[in-house]
Amino acid sequence: MSHIIITGATGLAGSAVLQSALSSPAVSKISILSRRPVPAAEGNPKANVIIHKDFTSYPPDLLSQLSGASGCIWAQGISSVGMKEDEYTTITKTYPLAAAEAFSTLPGNFNFIYISGRGANQEGKAGQMFGRVKGAAEKALLDVAAQKEGFSAYNLRPAGIDPGKTWTAERKQGMIEKTFFAIAPVIRPFASGLFTPADKLAEVSIQLALGDGGKITGDAVLPDGYTLENPAIRRLAGLDCRD
Repeated sequence: MSHIIITGATGLAGSAVLQSALSSPAVSKISILSRRPVPAAEGNPKANVIIHKDFTSYPPDLLSQLSGASGCIWAQGISSVGMKEDEYTTITKTYPLAAAEAFSTLPGNFNFIYISGRGANQEGKAGQMFGRVKGAAEKALLDVAAQKEGFSAYNLRPAGIDPGKTWTAERKQGMIEKTFFAIAPVIRPFASGLFTPADKLAEVSIQLALGDGGKITGDAVLPDGYTLENPAIRRLAGLDCRD
């Protein structure tokens, strides 16, 4: 029975993680860091929503509420479309890095699960803004883990996140998401490797958050052992690994 921390619980990936954690007998307590109430958690004794406005700061009173947590699933994020790079970097890199630094001071071993994305590039020299910033965040988290004994960071790179038959996120669907939702039943059988089911991404995230913090081996795992491409995520979820 474990205590985990979740961010982004009102988004597509985060809401799936929350639902999976609420139903998991392996999770006894869920601390949800959110800027606003999380309706999906209301009334559930396992869930504690902590209204947190500044994701660059983790004062002692907040960390005391998180004490005993064995992992964090960082599902907070935003589309890079139409954003300036400095603003996107703050949300995508600065926020999770600040959290990782703070959570690494909590007692006991700790696993930090960062929901990144397909196309992330840790080299950071070229490519789309999304890939460069996500990759920089991944690398920074791995650097924190390398310096903190008992602290592990996993970077998950899902492809298109497939919500399945039910849209669980609090926010409304964007146009791209509406289009995907409409055509997904036709696409899934022929291009399954291009997608990551939200519920399976959630299961793998929780599995890693509760795990021993060790390296993952196999195809589609970067040499660091902690950065997993979509086929590796699908494999851990018991799905086919086509990409």
